[in-house]
Amino acid sequence: MFNFYPWGLSLNVVYPLAVNKTKIDFHTYVWDASLMNQGAGANLHQTEMEDEAVVESVQRGVRSRLYECGRFSPAMEQGVHYFHRMLTKCVNTT
Repeated sequence: MFNFYPWGLSLNVVYPLAVNKTKIDFHTYVWDASLMNQGAGANLHQTEMEDEAVVESVQRGVRSRLYECGRFSPAMEQGVHYFHRMLTKCVNTT
C-alpha cells in the first residue's frame, strides 16, 4: 500500500503467510520533516494500525460464507482494478 502525505510516503508491504495470517512491514520515507506532525499522516503510527486492522478485516471477510471469490470486489476495489489494468498495459507494451 502506498500512502502519500504532505511530508512524504508511507509504504506498507503486506506478506501473506498463510490463509489466515499476514505480516506487514511499514516503511517511511520523509521528504519534508517540517510537515511530519501536521494534517494528513500526522499520527502515522495510528494510521498504520488502522491499515493493519483493515487488512485483518479483509482476511476475516474472505473467510465469510457470504464472500464470492474473485480477483477484485466490484463494489470496493474499482480503483485498485483500474490501477492494475493501467500497470498491465504499460508492462505489456512490446
